[in-house]
Amino acid sequence: MVQFQNNLENARLPEWAPQYVNYSLLKLKLKDIIAVKDNTQLDQVCQARKFIFQGTLDSEIEKVLSFYADVSTTIRHDLQDSEQSFDHFQDAVMDSQELDTIHKLHRVETKIEELQAVAKRITDLLHYVSLNMQGIRKILKKFAKHVEPTKPSPGFLALEIQHPHEPGWKMMQGTFLPANVSEQLDDMTSHTTLVAAAAKVKHHYDKLRTWRSSLLKESSQDLAGAVAADDIGTEIENVLKSMDDMHHMAQRNAMLVHGLGWSERRAGIFEPAPLDELAVATTLGLVLNCLSSGLYMANYQLVLPNIRDYLTDIGAALSMAGVVIGCCDIASIPGTIGYSVWTNSSFKAPLISSAVACILGNALYCIGYDTKWLSILMAARLLTGLGSARTVNRRYIADFVRKAARTKASAAFVTCSAAGMALGPLLAVPMARVPTVQLGFITINSITAGAYVMSLIWLVFLAVTIFCFEEPPIRADAIDHSKDSMTEPLLSEAPSPGGLESGQTTENSNDYISPAKIKATAAPKIPSMRSTLQPMIATFCILFLLKLVQQAYLDSLPLFSGKLYGWSSSQAGLMLAVFGLTVIPVNTAVGQISDHVSDRGLNAVTLFITAVGCGLLMCGGRPVWMYFLGGTLVFMCTVILEGSGMSLMSKIMHPSLARGTWNAGLMSTEAGTLGRLTGNLCLSLVSRITGVDTDSEVYRFGFMLFGLMGVLTVSNLGYMLAIWKRLAA
Repeated sequence: MVQFQNNLENARLPEWAPQYVNYSLLKLKLKDIIAVKDNTQLDQVCQARKFIFQGTLDSEIEKVLSFYADVSTTIRHDLQDSEQSFDHFQDAVMDSQELDTIHKLHRVETKIEELQAVAKRITDLLHYVSLNMQGIRKILKKFAKHVEPTKPSPGFLALEIQHPHEPGWKMMQGTFLPANVSEQLDDMTSHTTLVAAAAKVKHHYDKLRTWRSSLLKESSQDLAGAVAADDIGTEIENVLKSMDDMHHMAQRNAMLVHGLGWSERRAGIFEPAPLDELAVATTLGLVLNCLSSGLYMANYQLVLPNIRDYLTDIGAALSMAGVVIGCCDIASIPGTIGYSVWTNSSFKAPLISSAVACILGNALYCIGYDTKWLSILMAARLLTGLGSARTVNRRYIADFVRKAARTKASAAFVTCSAAGMALGPLLAVPMARVPTVQLGFITINSITAGAYVMSLIWLVFLAVTIFCFEEPPIRADAIDHSKDSMTEPLLSEAPSPGGLESGQTTENSNDYISPAKIKATAAPKIPSMRSTLQPMIATFCILFLLKLVQQAYLDSLPLFSGKLYGWSSSQAGLMLAVFGLTVIPVNTAVGQISDHVSDRGLNAVTLFITAVGCGLLMCGGRPVWMYFLGGTLVFMCTVILEGSGMSLMSKIMHPSLARGTWNAGLMSTEAGTLGRLTGNLCLSLVSRITGVDTDSEVYRFGFMLFGLMGVLTVSNLGYMLAIWKRLAA
């Protein structure tokens, strides 16, 4: 550790020395803690020294983040100025008739030297990132070796530290820094600003190199000048190669230290945030995408309170309820994939298409009631399913919302979805007072009025989208990510990193790598897709199961409450709305709990409680409180599972699934949709087997349906426990 401290101090740039993490000071604070930690009479002293250490570490982290932000901003502004002058360089120099070849060559060389200075600063800042991430990780690793790490607190930043050569080793360290500091930390660890700057430097150099080569061919007057130009070209190429190598080293060290957020995981957004210049999301665009998600959920849930009365009025069997509701999911599965692919070329068109599909679906819903045709009702639900543009909404946030605003945008997305889930059933309450009105062949009553209201809302949404939504520029980097960026060099002509050169060290020798000796740094070791397959299957099973059990319960609630307790559709709708409104506070609580409990532990406990809830529901409403207690447990636990399951997925998924068209967010959406579909079909199948016309049949229906849900839940829990060690802690 002393060797690492010396190497760290020797490798610092002298002019930046005060801005590096003060590793020696943190080490002294840690020694103060170790000196008293075993003395039980000095527990309060030990605790006070732990607070001092944590406060010192927080100050060092803030110092490093602030300095990085200042220098990276300066580099970005310098490149912007250089790019503007570059646009005029060809006209003013290369196409000039007044300058001779030698003068043009001199101007090009001067431009190359300016570019070299920028590349050197980028390299220095990448080295700064690498050294500070090493220092933070090493001191926290040493801290955890001797002292119990500080537990994360709600509302504050939590640091997750990983071991470079032991993928399963992780530790969590709480801080006293605000949670939004994680955005600044992610900005530095991902250093996307520097990656973009390096790409611009290379692009500019390619142009200058082409011009220089052309001028050298034209120049036959000064051979010495040509040699000098070649020397300049060799020098900057060495700098660019060093920049590429330093990028890999910075990635290697930065990927082992990162802040933990929760809102984005809950929204199913795993992609890195765009650069500030690419973050073109408008307030209206964000509002429309959040509304699209909320309105769709409202439309999906709209039929639940009235489905029993609707089927009865058109003369259809009640056992068809699950099939009718599930038609929405049947269409949503291919529709979601189609929309995801569509976003590679447009965002506005999918939003318009989804709104039109929902409007037509609501119209057919009303026509099906008037014509008494079950097939039209099913077609209406299929069209409504095509209105699910949640992948479009999610990708808009992922691709175009800047890092600083992403947490709020993700929270807004989740909140609107939850609000829509409550709004659909809640409409049944005021609609119950609508008198039956016959306008020709059109019937407006408590069953169809909600669909007309939703159609009007969708029409307003459609008009605003058509005339006001600004189509964002499509990000080329979001289309194809078959190659992991962590294994690609910044410079296309640079060779792939080989191994560690002599003079470099591994984790056992303080894993310091001297920049003077670096030629090619090994890229970070990325787990194979095969090694993450079983954990990914476990998380997808969780996301599938939670929607299956949740939908089965929500679909059966109007049936149980109406048949056994004599509830009206408006009362059932109010109950469903109450459940929907609880999603927001439950999500908030999960976000706080996740700072203290591991995701796999939270998933396991919640699966167990879900199984208990299914056991209570198997009693079939005898007594009444048992049915509602079981339902409350099932619904709350499935909401918790969605948040903790998405969080767990974000930690164990393969990096190639983090972004692009076929990303984990899309697949998790498909898993949830398939779960809802299966829940709806199970409802129809079981009700057809048992019948639901008498009280005794309803009791048997509940026993079989929720018994099946309980068996599936226990099986899922068993599979999770079987691969427990392969799941992120």
